[in-house]
Amino acid sequence: MSGQHDLHAIKEQLDAIEQELRSLELWGGEDKRPSDSDLNSQTPFCLDTIEFHEWLEYVLIERFRIMIAAGAPLPAAMTVHTYAQEQYRGQWGVYRSLIGALQTLDNLITIESNQG
Repeated sequence: MSGQHDLHAIKEQLDAIEQELRSLELWGGEDKRPSDSDLNSQTPFCLDTIEFHEWLEYVLIERFRIMIAAGAPLPAAMTVHTYAQEQYRGQWGVYRSLIGALQTLDNLITIESNQG
């Protein structure tokens, strides 16, 4: 069957993104967790309520880990790295590894359809 996610590789990439956030000293942990109302913003990436790195930690990584553990379906496509490129414009040297890790995750999530 075509179009299946490699869950092991996705889990490893989520860990790699966490490690990159930690190395950038952007990982907040539970004691710096934004409020539930901030995390439930309807604006893409919760841009109006939290920082992008907080969205990565408390929304993207957390939700993907929950979905994988529950056996829930993952999205068939994702392009978070393009937002990260825009977010960190002019700071490429500092955020290059994080953006690259996000691009790898995007590639793992995005399933090519082999319909013929």
